[in-house]
Amino acid sequence: MILGIDAREIQDGVVTGIGRSLANFIQYFLKHGKDHELVLFSEKEIPCSFDENVRRIVMPASLLTFFWDQWKLPKALKKNKVDLFYSPYYKVPLRAEIPVVGQVLDLMYLVFPPYRKALGFWGRAYYAVIGKACARMPISIITDSEHAKQDIVQLWKVDPQKITVIPLGLAECYRPVTDPKLLNKVKQKFSLPDKYLLYLGNFKPHKNVESLVRAFKKLSPSFPEYKLVLAGPLDSHGKKIKNIVSNEKIEDKVVFTNTLLEVDKPEVLYTMAEIFVFPTLYEGFGLPPLEAMACGTAVIASNLSAVPEVVGDAGILVNPLDIDQLSSAMFDLLSDHEKRDDYVKKGIERSISFREEQTAGKIFEHIVGLAFKYKT
Repeated sequence: MILGIDAREIQDGVVTGIGRSLANFIQYFLKHGKDHELVLFSEKEIPCSFDENVRRIVMPASLLTFFWDQWKLPKALKKNKVDLFYSPYYKVPLRAEIPVVGQVLDLMYLVFPPYRKALGFWGRAYYAVIGKACARMPISIITDSEHAKQDIVQLWKVDPQKITVIPLGLAECYRPVTDPKLLNKVKQKFSLPDKYLLYLGNFKPHKNVESLVRAFKKLSPSFPEYKLVLAGPLDSHGKKIKNIVSNEKIEDKVVFTNTLLEVDKPEVLYTMAEIFVFPTLYEGFGLPPLEAMACGTAVIASNLSAVPEVVGDAGILVNPLDIDQLSSAMFDLLSDHEKRDDYVKKGIERSISFREEQTAGKIFEHIVGLAFKYKT
């Protein structure tokens, strides 16, 4: 089989969740798919080294991305005699003459009301026409949760039997960190307090960090030794949260780290945190609470969207908009060490089944199976 992949998500390095998932799949493919060939299509050279059974096809970016997607790419697939094409996101080459597998991780911008409104008429029309076509054309769609699957079925009227749920993979680095030098190095780098509760992610509206800030303020008098660490980019959304912290007059209780990269060792921040709190309003999957559990940290998370699928009974699920409930859950875990330790054990056990190797293997088996089924 000659498998083609839209590799634009890793042409600037592995800087996104989709990119990390794709890079991991490629590495798995190269290790286990020696009888197959990989062809990576991108707009510029990919800064990664690969085995010799990989061809890289670089096609410079077009003024309109749509032209690259729907004209350049189909021609390149035919020219390079690709047997099956895999897109790691919803966009697929509609004019391709070969079987196509697409991937849709969430439809947040169509489901979450504020984002749907912000798309405007033309944005919604684009997804209603092009997005729907890209979802219905592939022979199979991979998604990361049953919740996301239901969104795809309801919004784009895709046959449920065409959708395969494969959870996102948990990187190998997410384990409890025990190296005292590394722990101290990261602690000093980000000026972390001795005792803290952690949130890691961006500060966009759907993350609902504002509710966490208010719940922490309510909790703080009972546990004055604890601080709240907010690990995320201080862009316009982050600055808004910083203003809320200031207005609530708890600046001395909240630490902002700004953007965290993988080289910053986020697993260390997870490990040193007493509790990880994830009050999101919408997720197609929700990787941070899984990463926290894998690092041996007790988790309090939202009971909405796909998060319960990820956390299961290994964390405390709450209504993220109920400040009292959120604060009470934090109070309970900080007060009851046995309960917290119990959730730590459950979290580590649950995280085992989400390792990247297993996820990549499932995608590999799914794609190879489809290639065999549709081989002419």
